[in-house]
Amino acid sequence: MKNTAILLVDCPDQKGIVAAISGFLFRHNANILHADQHQDADVGLFLTRVEWDLKDFKLEIADFGRAFAPVAEKFHMRWRLELSAARPHLAIFVSKYDHCLADLLYRHESG
Repeated sequence: MKNTAILLVDCPDQKGIVAAISGFLFRHNANILHADQHQDADVGLFLTRVEWDLKDFKLEIADFGRAFAPVAEKFHMRWRLELSAARPHLAIFVSKYDHCLADLLYRHESG
């Protein structure tokens, strides 16, 4: 299983958001694996999802919020951090087709 962190952000659109986030991650030795961004001009909203490898990341995850706070405040960000290693609880509902459930359970078991 990969060991990554995913930062999800939404905030008012303005210049410098991508540079601020990537600069923050660079200063803590993050290797960005994937980044998506979207800007909605009609409502002036910026959204991004940035995933990075935690292998060489030099900031403890427990300290991320405190360290990221100045960036978040500057751009009026709402944000959350997710970890790929955290496995969410889920429920699966099936009706007739047990082969679909069997396939899902097989895929889960095989990783």
